[in-house]
Amino acid sequence: MPTSIFFNGRLISIPGSYSVVDASGLEQVGLGAVGIVAVLGTGEGGKPANEISELKDFIVITKPEQGQSIFRSGDLREVIPMLFAPAKDPSILGGAVQVVVMKVNPATRSSATLSNGSGNCMLVESADYGAFTGQVNLSIADGTVQGKKVTIIFEDTTEAGDDIGGDHLFNLKYTNPGNGWTTMTGQVKASGIIECMATRTAMTGKDGDITDSAGDHTVTVVSGAAGDTTQQVVVYGLDVSNNPQQETLNLNGTTPVVGTKVFKTASVWGGKIIGTTAGAVVVSETTGATIMTITAGSGTSKGLYLGQCMYGAGAVTLVADGATTKIALVVGTSATGAAQMEKFTLTGAVPVVGTAVWSEITAIVLGDVEVARAITASGKAATTSATVQTTLQKCADYFNARYIATVGGYTFTLNTGMTTFDPADLDVMTSSVSILSPADPGFHADLWAVIDWINDNSQYAVASAIAGAKDGAPSNTSAPVFLSGGSEGTTLATHWQAALNLLKKAYVNSVVVLTGDPAIHAALDAHCAYMCGIGRMERDGFAGAMNAGLDDVPSKTEFKTQAVDLNSRHVRLCGQAIERYNVAGERTEFMPPFQAAVLAGMQSGGPVGQSLTHKYANVLSLRQDTSWNPTDDAEEMIQGGCCFMEAMEGIGRRVVRNITTYLVDDNIAYCEGSVNQAVNFAVYSFRTNMEWAVGKQGFAGTINACKGLAIGTLGLLVDEGILVAYQSLDIELIVDVLEVSIQIAPIIPINFVKNTIHLVTIAQSAA
Repeated sequence: MPTSIFFNGRLISIPGSYSVVDASGLEQVGLGAVGIVAVLGTGEGGKPANEISELKDFIVITKPEQGQSIFRSGDLREVIPMLFAPAKDPSILGGAVQVVVMKVNPATRSSATLSNGSGNCMLVESADYGAFTGQVNLSIADGTVQGKKVTIIFEDTTEAGDDIGGDHLFNLKYTNPGNGWTTMTGQVKASGIIECMATRTAMTGKDGDITDSAGDHTVTVVSGAAGDTTQQVVVYGLDVSNNPQQETLNLNGTTPVVGTKVFKTASVWGGKIIGTTAGAVVVSETTGATIMTITAGSGTSKGLYLGQCMYGAGAVTLVADGATTKIALVVGTSATGAAQMEKFTLTGAVPVVGTAVWSEITAIVLGDVEVARAITASGKAATTSATVQTTLQKCADYFNARYIATVGGYTFTLNTGMTTFDPADLDVMTSSVSILSPADPGFHADLWAVIDWINDNSQYAVASAIAGAKDGAPSNTSAPVFLSGGSEGTTLATHWQAALNLLKKAYVNSVVVLTGDPAIHAALDAHCAYMCGIGRMERDGFAGAMNAGLDDVPSKTEFKTQAVDLNSRHVRLCGQAIERYNVAGERTEFMPPFQAAVLAGMQSGGPVGQSLTHKYANVLSLRQDTSWNPTDDAEEMIQGGCCFMEAMEGIGRRVVRNITTYLVDDNIAYCEGSVNQAVNFAVYSFRTNMEWAVGKQGFAGTINACKGLAIGTLGLLVDEGILVAYQSLDIELIVDVLEVSIQIAPIIPINFVKNTIHLVTIAQSAA
């Protein structure tokens, strides 16, 4: 066997030079995003966290003015400017780049239910959440030209739309070719299913057309014209087991053709010619006795009613106008298009429902039924599928495929360019309408049109259809309908915890909780610990301590006790009230949780690893409990894990030391906030980049690529001043585990300057 090579995933035997391009060396090594702060708190307005489940629905703010448009009042409205403009320091030029907001109070919407003549049809809810949403009201009136006019008012703003709906999205009619359905109705049902029901009336019995009295027998067919040799004759009846049976025989002119199927005694009840004959066709028994004579011509028949464009989509029902127990046969095709027959034993005026499912009926054989009886056939003639005909265009294709040009059938005319419109949004109809030509009714989606207008054009309301709604748009209102039921909700610890759990889905650098509740601070610590572990999105937390009543700053003992209770590298705890200008421009005092928010904003506004120690905050004044002050108690408070600020006369208010609540030992990576931040960021960036190897083939080339990626990431961390250096990088593949070991030296701030001043004497002499 000739030699070959395996290269780039292919076995190659043709001599030549082959190459593959490896672009991995050009891939950019990146680090994680910085400056993203999550804040949890209460507010009036905005979607509460308990109403959010997907990351795409999170409230994300990138400009401080966005907070003013989302929140009408409350802590969240006030804190956002602090996060974006937290500092008055040349080392911190900005604040948060992005704020992820978790509103914890479980506010609810206001709502109203509108109805029409068939009952409740539309639910209108406030777009926002809270008690204030009860001011939203709407009115429904007739449109100037068609459809409806909708007016929504909130405070001094009015939203109005006119001529909404009223359009015929499509027309549907059925043309009877003469031997099709004689009545036809159409109706839009639940899920947008378009259903047609039909009947064929005035079919009298054909017993007088048939004379079949022999015992079990075959049949013979013969034409009166020698030239009839290409036509066929179909004979209908029962077999010896009482089952419906048909036999198709080819004519041979005036030469008799004998069939092979045996028909039960006196059970041949009809026949038809396929094609055009010049002579009459005689169907006879084995004995020679004539059963029926079918007139010469095109598609002529005896003992039956032919069906054309008698489409079906279900079972057929037969009923007589009086007493009879005769047998009728229905002939046609099944739902899969296969030929089928079904026998009906009539029970007089009591309808008999068949079991077979039909796609089309081609004949109804009544040769056994008395001439005096009138038979009516009925059934479902067409129906779309909610899972197949999922657009108006597909519905049109379904019906128009059941139309024969110049003959008859269904005509579905689209009157809209919205060919992809979902039929499920059509108005569900209480009753059907005649679609038998010349009737050509239009079908609407007026309820959808009103809902769509509200959802597309209103900033104050959202609308949805009520399950089971029928008959279109809501009725006109005699007076504006005010929404009701909105509330601010009662915030419980479970709401804070649920918001923290939800926040696990988002990448953030820091989390602030705007509460002085120590239980929530503990939950924040647990959240950060989880995210710095198996949560794999490292972050730190900021909290503000308050007194036991949660209504003022904490005493020295309360401040220190709460810090000891946390005792965590993950949380910085503040305990002073600050003054700033509120969003209305008024000088206002804010409790310690807002001081924590200012620190979080300062950290997000500086480079990773930038210490906040001796950095000036954008606050007008400070206040702490009278049991301590930053001058006399600084050493004690720092040793107690308390983060606080001091006022520098004539300069501003600065952070005394950027410490966490970690008190176990003096490990600077855990007790120094900036080092903790640098470690978190470095770990996240390194681990995330190294995940490139997951799913790759485990061989030396992959290990070398991982090493290059590790070196690139570490080098970038050093270049950005997040790490001072790294060493001892070791990468080893053991089975399917890539073990990576590295020593890193995070950037450490200078907190102390030790000065030694040597005194000396200098010899001096007189000049």
